Amino acid sequence: MTRITLTGRCPACERTSAFRGPYSLHETCPACGVRFERDPGSFLGALAVAYGLAVLILAAVATVLWVRYGAFEGLAFVLVGVAVIAVLLVYRPAKAWWLWWMWAAGFVHRDDDPPSARNG
Repeated sequence: MTRITLTGRCPACERTSAFRGPYSLHETCPACGVRFERDPGSFLGALAVAYGLAVLILAAVATVLWVRYGAFEGLAFVLVGVAVIAVLLVYRPAKAWWLWWMWAAGFVHRDDDPPSARNG
C-alpha cells in the first residue's frame, strides 16, 4: 500500500500511474481498465485527509516558529504560505491513499466486473 500511495500507481494492477496530471486521475487505468472515479465527489474524503494533514503540518510549523521567534511581524503571511504549500504537497499522496482504500473497499473496479469479482 505504501508504495502505491507514494508512486500513485493503479491499486489494482500497479503497472501504470493512476494520475494523468499532478492532481487529476485518469478516468480508467490505461493498463487494466479499472474505473477510478465512479461518482462525482467520491474524492472529497481525500480532500479531507489532505486538509487534516496540512493542519497538522501547519500547527507544527506554527509551534516551532512561535517558540523560536515569538509573534514576529509577518508570521501570519508565513503561515498562510506554509498552509498552501502543505496542501499542495500532501494532496496527491492523500488522493492516492484514498484511491487505494476505495479500491480495497470494492468501490474502484472495472465496469464489466461482476460483483463477486470485486474487492471488498
